[in-house]
Amino acid sequence: MSNKKFDLFRRLEELPSLVYVVIAVVCLAVHVILCTYTDISVAVCGLTLMIIYIVTAFIIHLAVHKRISLFRIASDASEEQNNGVIYTFRHLLRIPYAVVTDKGKIITVNAAMKHAAGAKATVFNADIKEICDISLEKLMETAATDVDKETGDDELEDIEILKDKSAICEIGNKFYHIDCHPLYSKGKLFYLLVFNDITELRNLSITHRAQHTAVAYIVIDNLDEIAQYAKVSYQAEATQVDTILKNWAKELGGIIREYDRHKYVMLLSRQSLRQCAKTKFEILDSIREIHVGDDSMPITVSMGVTTMGNTLAEREHESLVCLDMALQRGGDQVVMKNETGIFYFGGRTKSQQKRSGGHSRVIATKLCSMISSASNIIVMGHSNPDFDSIGACVGIAALAMHLGVRVNIVTDTESESFKACTGRLTDLADYKNIFVDEVVGLEESEFGTLLVVVDANNFSILEAPEIAENSFKTAVIDHHIKKQEFEHEPQLVYIDPSASSACELVSEILEFSIPVGTLRKEEANVLMAGIMVDTQNFTRTVGTRTFAAALYLRGAGASTEYARTFFEQAFEDYHSEALFATNAEIYDEQIAITTSEGTGSSHDRVAAAKAADKLLAVKNVNAAFALVLMGNTVHISGRSNGKINVQLILEKIGGGGHFDVAGAALSGSGLEEAKSRLIAAINEYMDGITSPKQ
Repeated sequence: MSNKKFDLFRRLEELPSLVYVVIAVVCLAVHVILCTYTDISVAVCGLTLMIIYIVTAFIIHLAVHKRISLFRIASDASEEQNNGVIYTFRHLLRIPYAVVTDKGKIITVNAAMKHAAGAKATVFNADIKEICDISLEKLMETAATDVDKETGDDELEDIEILKDKSAICEIGNKFYHIDCHPLYSKGKLFYLLVFNDITELRNLSITHRAQHTAVAYIVIDNLDEIAQYAKVSYQAEATQVDTILKNWAKELGGIIREYDRHKYVMLLSRQSLRQCAKTKFEILDSIREIHVGDDSMPITVSMGVTTMGNTLAEREHESLVCLDMALQRGGDQVVMKNETGIFYFGGRTKSQQKRSGGHSRVIATKLCSMISSASNIIVMGHSNPDFDSIGACVGIAALAMHLGVRVNIVTDTESESFKACTGRLTDLADYKNIFVDEVVGLEESEFGTLLVVVDANNFSILEAPEIAENSFKTAVIDHHIKKQEFEHEPQLVYIDPSASSACELVSEILEFSIPVGTLRKEEANVLMAGIMVDTQNFTRTVGTRTFAAALYLRGAGASTEYARTFFEQAFEDYHSEALFATNAEIYDEQIAITTSEGTGSSHDRVAAAKAADKLLAVKNVNAAFALVLMGNTVHISGRSNGKINVQLILEKIGGGGHFDVAGAALSGSGLEEAKSRLIAAINEYMDGITSPKQ
């Protein structure tokens, strides 16, 4: 019953005598009028009006008294019910709640709240932050601005109920999910905080996450190569690796099965994977201690493992992608992918070059098929092209022209490297208009175009990244270690970090794809220069395949003497290189570091690379880094003799490359800051790869 009706009946109860007086006055006035203007007897008229008065007063008295009595009964019952509800909420409700002001001061709490937080913490006017360690402002940060209005009786103010905002806090040994309900009442703002106990749910979630199944693919990645060089049986060592892997899986509580020769699939929990990451996958070191043959060549394994994917099938696919990346990075490492990113472990052993060209033959067949079915070909290397990038582009262009497909090479025709190695090549009729810039390359791109990327697998450093982003069909041929997944997987990926150069890979493809005598000597010279620049004239990162590729190019008319003329430098370049000699120092007894302010020439980067190469000739130096300032960017060239992986070091500061040749560019850094970051990366490499967050 409403307050309005209650007040009305109370007023009727307080004014019965006034009602009776009014009725009496009316009756008296009627009596006087009737007696004055009519012949009715005074006695009869008075008696009649008296009877009417008594009956009317009696009826009014009964009606008012009955309604007020009913209201009192209902009011008493309602008050008793309200008291019961209030008692239930305050004393019997097991869900803790608190009512606070807009300043976070406690107005009232129930018994469950006092039991959860303690009676002393829930006193009147205490700050709610002392209980849940979350300020009221934080609880309100994501409160919705949409307002649902409920209109009560006329005497009550409108109540604004905002959508609740949730937070999680720890009180005692339990965790609570807080629902915040802002309320306006009588012009004042209050908040009802309801604390829902989620301790069991949280523990269940933690247990579920810890037992979440991770999928790993493992391969012994160098047994065939070892057999080619060692000329001995490796079955005993392979069995030893098998035993180590199975014991490792047993210790982790996982399951491992060999699904093919020297290839395994493993299931383990996220908790076990976290432990492996903390120990930086020591299993790699354990297996690396197994050696084969008189040369004591270590056996290595590669692994791809992931927790990504909603189903086991999705996780299996992702783990295969990770394994492929581990192999493309040179093997002897683990690539782990989880919700926080991709992490690399190992990679400390230089990959051995395969003697067999079977894989190159397969790649050559597939590439020829893709070129033949394309409407036209665009070939592109990295920006600031070197001889290896230009030579690989020329090799692919020669293959496309042999197959009768129109081809263009997107490159910087103003670079000194381009001018040095393509002087005679551009005199040929087929190469008059083949070299184009980014604008023409974009115009030539269409649905049927095949883009062939050489000497790079990071599309952001290409000569024209926009062409790669808009390409429908792409092939990648590179010898640098793969740093990350492709945003859109190319139709063909041929990444072999064991190769000396991209020109070596392209030369192998040409040998399997075009008839003898088809490759012109001008083209062969540029390819030879690419191999020579990346091998330091066949003194670094060379194998049987490298010399086989050089032999093929020599048979096509290439001349190492002529190719060496491409490397002749101007006096300014010699001066730039000489500046590094005065600032060289030895760090950690085996790493040489040198710096230069630069000369402002575009050749300072080349000078840095040559300075790093020369430092490797110093006794006991296993790795060398040369830093040069060009504008507001510090360029770093890293070189190694095969004992230290400079790619892993420079990868930590945003660089890349492969095991013994790598580089990085630090924008907005001075020489000292860049040197400090480099030293920190070296220390991290020496101490081991940092474990990822789980």
